[in-house]
Amino acid sequence: MAKLTKGFEKRDGLLIAAAATLYAGYLCLGHFSSQSDALWQEKKLAASRLAQQGMAAVKVEKRARGIPLDRVSDVNETGMIGIRYSGMTTTLGVLQAKRTSAHPDFAAFALDLLKQCGAQDGDRIAVNLSGSFPSLGISVLSAAQVMHLRAVVIASLGASMWGANDPAFTWLDMAQVINEKTDIRTKMAAVSLGGAGDVGNDMDQEIREQLRAQITASGIPFIEEADFGRNIAQRMALYLADGTPVCFVNVGGNLSSGGAKGDYGALRPGLISDHAEARTRTGGLIGAFLERKVPVIHLLDMKALALLAGLPYDPVPLPEPGSGGIFRSRDYNRTYIAALLAVAASLLAAYVWLGRPRKEASLTQM
Repeated sequence: MAKLTKGFEKRDGLLIAAAATLYAGYLCLGHFSSQSDALWQEKKLAASRLAQQGMAAVKVEKRARGIPLDRVSDVNETGMIGIRYSGMTTTLGVLQAKRTSAHPDFAAFALDLLKQCGAQDGDRIAVNLSGSFPSLGISVLSAAQVMHLRAVVIASLGASMWGANDPAFTWLDMAQVINEKTDIRTKMAAVSLGGAGDVGNDMDQEIREQLRAQITASGIPFIEEADFGRNIAQRMALYLADGTPVCFVNVGGNLSSGGAKGDYGALRPGLISDHAEARTRTGGLIGAFLERKVPVIHLLDMKALALLAGLPYDPVPLPEPGSGGIFRSRDYNRTYIAALLAVAASLLAAYVWLGRPRKEASLTQM
């Protein structure tokens, strides 16, 4: 037994050498790579700048209406951060996530995902927006505008903490501002209250009536259907009225998107091509479109989205458009990587080869 143990100790250095080779190779990987502009560079920058324009218009309008900016929560003074709580606040929210979503380069990220879906000029896309992430809503609309897409947009007004949850300035107000005072020309196809049951059951009654009156005054079709099946049917009828869209974009955690029992925690953010990629059998609009073989762009979980887009999480100050990693592509030297793996594999093979004969011999002697 002593000889067996001693034999293994002698070849342990091969394992250490293999690990050291991979680690050193990883550290040097950057020296064997090159950086270039990512695809669709000009359109991405145009989308980011348009999103910045839209958010700036919202900020100006808030000031004009006498709505103060909270410089503690909205440290970058974007005007896109709501309040902690109001009578229309539907769920908890993470302040850092809301601040991160105000990065205009998420418009470039949205454009990149739309391109990956195969969207081209004149194509129709279906969009479901929650008031929880108004900045992401503006980014998606900006990307669609730059790509000349026909976006069928349905929005819900309910919002989580720090979203568009101020009854004095809802997502409907923001949509009107960006449509009238920026180059974004997308209008809402329909609006719902959002929140519990998608009919605002968790909102203060007075606020719920205020929102109903605002929707009625806007002239936008009002979806107010508590039955989940009929609610989804109404939305799908609007989305499919002129044919099947090339993709479905979901922003936030609206009930209609994930379904009454939708597992948003397991749902993979970003581009989802089928149920297997979704990681969960999500119902609602996401499930309905995946069943029709329509790819889904799911924008929730800001930490994951920031990582995918190469953007910082909760940056201070807010970077300018065009600064994010989504604008750059890094190419790695495949020959270097192959050689590195070959060396590590050789060391591991030697470790196994040296161990087997010694093990058999030692066991025979026992």
